[in-house]
Amino acid sequence: MEKVKPPIGKLLRHLQIGAFLKWLYWRYLRMGFSLLPPWAINVMTAVMARVQMAIAGNRRQLMSEELRLSSLIKDRDAGQLIRESFQNQLNSWIKQCYLRSMNDKTIDEYIPAEGLSHLDSALVVGRGAILLNPHFGPYMMAMPALGHRGYRVNQLAIQAESPRVARAGLTMLANKARYDAVEGAMPVRFINAGAETFDNFGLRNMAIRDMLSALRRNELVLYPPTGRGGRKWHTAPFLGRAANFNLVPYKIALKEGVPLIPMFLIDSERAGSRAAARAVIEPPIEVSDGDTPEGLLMKYLAVLTSYVEKYPEHFAFFQFDMKIKSEWDDHPFFIR
Repeated sequence: MEKVKPPIGKLLRHLQIGAFLKWLYWRYLRMGFSLLPPWAINVMTAVMARVQMAIAGNRRQLMSEELRLSSLIKDRDAGQLIRESFQNQLNSWIKQCYLRSMNDKTIDEYIPAEGLSHLDSALVVGRGAILLNPHFGPYMMAMPALGHRGYRVNQLAIQAESPRVARAGLTMLANKARYDAVEGAMPVRFINAGAETFDNFGLRNMAIRDMLSALRRNELVLYPPTGRGGRKWHTAPFLGRAANFNLVPYKIALKEGVPLIPMFLIDSERAGSRAAARAVIEPPIEVSDGDTPEGLLMKYLAVLTSYVEKYPEHFAFFQFDMKIKSEWDDHPFFIR
């Protein structure tokens, strides 16, 4: 039987309601949420996750299939794992309400960090460092976790010409409110991976030049190794499947002698912490004579795999999101 598509008017009304709620949260409600302790938000998002599960429909089925294909369910209860994934995503979103309360005096309370000595040792060499911060849990918290501790941080991100996707209406207002509340509160410098400029040779992306400049100033560059920005892709085995990755950070590491340091943000609900999140900085990836960018990628994927297998709920929503986008993405994350 042919599936009946909902009327365009109904879809538009749904989008406008969603945009209004988004605007309301980022413009006003987040200030009230910021007065709640993280444990109270955890209790609230646990209830919200159950509601999401009840109305998830096809989303729950898609997430379950992605978890199965990646062998992440194993002996876990699939329903519980998906519910924890919904809660993790909600926590990552709602706990950004604390950003305006974070500073150099409060950051230890909001985001305790492990492994900062790895950064300090790398910066002594004077070549900066690339921190590999994947789309894993509350990954946005990496920026305040480092910036408010006095590190000079550059975040590579795909940004449009303005913090809006829509050019009018509630969606524009909602996106602007979020941008002001989140990116506007980050103690970092953004490197726009979407910025392009014309020269005598045509269209050229300037992000790599800006990355190299930051590293030569002995600064940190937060790089999303699971990000979708870029033009050239390398297919590598990951979680028993084949996935597309950009080799840029690994090429820079070999060419410039820059340390590659894995970083992960763990949601406080899973970490048993009363903070908003917990930052974990791993030792630098070992670089040996004869290493290649592809080889360094595989070393990093070994570290990433260990975290995904330990905290699958921190990665499941990203997998679901990539599955949805694979329908139109010319370089989908998983190709099988």
